[in-house]
Amino acid sequence: MLKKGILDRRNKSIVTLDPYSLKSYRYKDNLVTEESVKKFDDRAFYISYVQTKDIISSTVDIDISVTDEELDDAIEIKAYDELGLDPEKEYSIFHFQSSRNDGEYRVFNVIAIDTAVLNNIFSELKEIKYIDYITAAPFLMQSLYTRNLLPSDKTDCFIYFHKDDAHVTIYKNGEYVFSKSIKYSLGYISDTFAKELGKRIDEKTFFGMLRKNGMQHENSAYQQQLMKIFGELFVYVNDVITYAKRAYRLDEIDQVYLGTEIGKIAGLEEFCYNYISLPTKYIDLKISKNASEVDAESLHLMMVETAIVYQESMDETYNISIFRKPPPLNQRASGKLMEVIAASLILSLLYPGYQFVYEKMFLQKELSHLKTEYQKLSIQRQQIQTALSKIQKEKKEIETKLTTKQKDLDFRTSLLKEIYKKKVNYPMKAKIMTDLFKRVNAHHSSVLQTEDNNETMIITVRSPKDKYITELIQDIATSKYYDVSTDMIQKDENGSYYESSIKVGLHGQFN
Repeated sequence: MLKKGILDRRNKSIVTLDPYSLKSYRYKDNLVTEESVKKFDDRAFYISYVQTKDIISSTVDIDISVTDEELDDAIEIKAYDELGLDPEKEYSIFHFQSSRNDGEYRVFNVIAIDTAVLNNIFSELKEIKYIDYITAAPFLMQSLYTRNLLPSDKTDCFIYFHKDDAHVTIYKNGEYVFSKSIKYSLGYISDTFAKELGKRIDEKTFFGMLRKNGMQHENSAYQQQLMKIFGELFVYVNDVITYAKRAYRLDEIDQVYLGTEIGKIAGLEEFCYNYISLPTKYIDLKISKNASEVDAESLHLMMVETAIVYQESMDETYNISIFRKPPPLNQRASGKLMEVIAASLILSLLYPGYQFVYEKMFLQKELSHLKTEYQKLSIQRQQIQTALSKIQKEKKEIETKLTTKQKDLDFRTSLLKEIYKKKVNYPMKAKIMTDLFKRVNAHHSSVLQTEDNNETMIITVRSPKDKYITELIQDIATSKYYDVSTDMIQKDENGSYYESSIKVGLHGQFN
């Protein structure tokens, strides 16, 4: 039985957004209706996506010795290095473990998108204040398995054509394996078709022709160009599939699913099968009662299914939205402060009222009783004062002891910091020297002397040729961890060797 919170989320309207075509649909009460992107409903759940061409994706290997606490940092460092991310830019990065592991390493799929690019993609949706969920297009297919719309015991390949992007995505046993953006978008196909024919045919006309005639056309020149372009397309797709099978150790592809932003293209399934020899069919989703009445793109229907899965699980693995709703006021720091202020204000107003009632109704009656009790309280007051004097004396003694203990604690803290500094810095210096000595040896040189000046190390090297020292300096300079310089390369009097004092500055976290 679903919990109430989950039921509440599932009863919300789901609004799908395409930031590229600016199309939007609403799903509620098992009905799909077209929606305006100019109207925002703060009670609805908003979901959108980014195209494959706008993301940077790859896999990284992480040593199994890396702990869960260190995992996020280790993956982010690897992502910047192996995905070639610009350290000057801000990225939205998410990752998840692949089922493909290699011995001593765990393999993670890593996806990154430049935050500035993300803002630019959604810049046309200014009226939509918040978007609860954004993911990359290849991960929308995951919901088809979670929602049991596709069997999860096969290896499937999805080929999806947007107007300005296209991608090939592979899932095995219901889990994401691989995706790649390809140049054969519908817009690219349209431009190539017009260029090859030498005619000006706009995209709207071309897309209308594909929807009406499919892969068959009464004009033989048109027919010939369609065969040529789509033939080249599926030859390329077949190469991508072959690479993916080899790289990800896939025995076979069981099924190919096609999808396009403009709907079904008649004859494309058979054309695809003839070129890649794999069973092929269209993604055909019927998720609403009015499915036959609304011509909604299958990608929007996959967004609906993804939203349902997310509302049930609240799994943030694939969510890269930077436009989410703020938490409820009572969960924010400012809201909690307002609650405290309100409570204080109420108490401050209640107290004067209480005082007035108390004086009029009870104080007079209590006055005589209080006089009787006065003498008893005076005796108790004297006893309390005596006890307080004793406590003050004990307090001073404790403060004296505390001062002594604090001095001891400060000494021990200082000692521990020195021990920590030696444990951390000395191994780091050893790693740096080992790395530099390896580079010196690799360039037919030897170390005569080293001098350590905190963040700078000076190594004096000797080599039979000055070009070896020059190559060594160039090698050190290629490392992102070092700044390197030298004043001169000096030849000895007999001319049998060369020496140079090389200054190496550490400017990055060496590991």
